[in-house]
Amino acid sequence: MKTIFAFSDIHEGTLPPRLLSVAEESDYVFFLGDGAAKMGDLALHKGFFAVKGNCDFLPLPEETVTEVEGVKILLTHGHRYGAKTDLLSLALRAEELGCRLVFFGHTHTAEIVEHGAVTLVNPGSLTHPSFGTPTYAYTVITEGRAFTKLVPAL
Repeated sequence: MKTIFAFSDIHEGTLPPRLLSVAEESDYVFFLGDGAAKMGDLALHKGFFAVKGNCDFLPLPEETVTEVEGVKILLTHGHRYGAKTDLLSLALRAEELGCRLVFFGHTHTAEIVEHGAVTLVNPGSLTHPSFGTPTYAYTVITEGRAFTKLVPAL
């Protein structure tokens, strides 16, 4: 069993201190862009992955593929795939890469969407949600199955 703490779109903010313990206790930390310059020591986490958002200027990859407990995962910010209007391009990219799970950001709206055999997870924004409460995603992967919950960050 492995755990993933995923968040996105903190922009000029920082990870709230109360969530540092969640990040530290997780096997993996996925940062999905926009605010990469604020990662600080979190970037030293043994399972830290980050992708470049449309507001990031650090030399980060646009997308990354990793595998956790037999589940192949695509990480991207989402702006290159038109995530604010439609998730089809993002789902097709995941299928092209053989990924069953996608983590993305950009929209500042937390959601989990099933698209065929692909599950798309947007953790929302920890500092600038489009509406409602700031959120992050917490995923448990065990025996090749992923279970994700969107968690209020307050």
